[in-house]
Amino acid sequence: MIFANLPSWIEALAAVGIVVLTYLTLMVLKEYAADTKTIANASASQTESSQMPFLAVAAGEQGAGWGIYNQGFGPAINITYSKYDGQGHKEMQPIAPLAAGARHTVHNEYVDARDNGREFEIQYESLSGLRYRTLITWDEQGSAVIQFQRPATSKAGNPRR
Repeated sequence: MIFANLPSWIEALAAVGIVVLTYLTLMVLKEYAADTKTIANASASQTESSQMPFLAVAAGEQGAGWGIYNQGFGPAINITYSKYDGQGHKEMQPIAPLAAGARHTVHNEYVDARDNGREFEIQYESLSGLRYRTLITWDEQGSAVIQFQRPATSKAGNPRR
């Protein structure tokens, strides 16, 4: 009797084996997909870092005054910087895009902020649309304290917009 049903038992065991093998294959493929996503995110992050602008304020050569310099590797667009009116109210002043290595003079605005203990802020974007911020304040000794703020990133490593 057992031998009479042997082909059915073999067929049933083979079906169970195929189900188990399919499940294990899907688990391995899920891990590969997760790894591929991690690699893609890292690649996008490296691309952004290699083209990231970095705007800083520095004194110009030969008395050229203070200027905003793009010391990064990529162009900066949609740039605004802080400018104060006669009553000390901060306004964000737009300027033209800056290529890597380019400069925009802000001598009077920077000196006014520094001499009156106000912050000097620069906001800008990379070509990929990520927003950056450079903030300059002064400590008790009058030394500049510079903060560069990159875009926040999500848990998956993707920059938020």
